[in-house]
Amino acid sequence: MALKLRLKPCERVVINGCVVQNENRRYTLTVSNFAQIIRGSDILQEEDAVTPVRRAYFLIQNMLLDPTAAATGGGAVADAMAQLYTAFTRPDIQDRIARAMGHVGERDYYKALAALRPVMDYEGTLLAATGAAAAVPAIRLDQQAADQYATGQHAFDQHAGG
Repeated sequence: MALKLRLKPCERVVINGCVVQNENRRYTLTVSNFAQIIRGSDILQEEDAVTPVRRAYFLIQNMLLDPTAAATGGGAVADAMAQLYTAFTRPDIQDRIARAMGHVGERDYYKALAALRPVMDYEGTLLAATGAAAAVPAIRLDQQAADQYATGQHAFDQHAGG
């Protein structure tokens, strides 16, 4: 089934590592076969990957954008996702993390990123509740994970050197 991308004026999209930028008007681009695609607005900058969920998102995003990262980054992503899964206790959040990991296993990185976006929102909400999210846009976590962040005892942070 073909994918139709409706691009806004001057919007960027990355298709199989190639940056494509639309001109000054709306445009619909049809992609007829599977490709690694991400809209410019969904790209997380490295300096914004400041929380465990955002770091996992950034690792997966790199796998989408760079075939070399896709070939070598699976172990780091699996470790990060396993730690996220154990840090969150809400079943719906754990389900999203598990779905994201399943998509990574299928090399469908865009779907993995899409599954993690609500987890980032949840993480941000929890961080905001603890006052730890001053420089982080809205994200969320459950109370146990929020307490770990507030005391600096989060396993992912220690593992990643954060």
